[in-house]
Amino acid sequence: MIIRQFLALAAISLTLAACGQAGSNPNLTAQNPPQAGEQPSQGRRPRQIDFTAASQKLGVTEAKLKEALGVPTNPTNAPDGERRRPDLKAAATKLGVTEEKLREALGIPARPVSN
Repeated sequence: MIIRQFLALAAISLTLAACGQAGSNPNLTAQNPPQAGEQPSQGRRPRQIDFTAASQKLGVTEAKLKEALGVPTNPTNAPDGERRRPDLKAAATKLGVTEEKLREALGIPARPVSN
């Protein structure tokens, strides 16, 4: 009887420890990226854009790309934590490329066509 109680206690302890580890380790929990058109949920950060790769795809300098998008060269967090979205159409015009090509280079999905 004592052995059964000990085994039950050990099993409960191990289960609780495993649950605690899975909850604190983001590599062990399932993370589904938001689908096209969905907003990221609270607490989730949007995917970072690789400006270096995007500027190479577009054939412009990284500084010129960031300037066209209105992104600071050395970004700092805004006090309120809010970021404004860049005007991709205006940025594409400044860079002399199509908005579609700019979206593709930045890795931003195309907007769904509204009826």
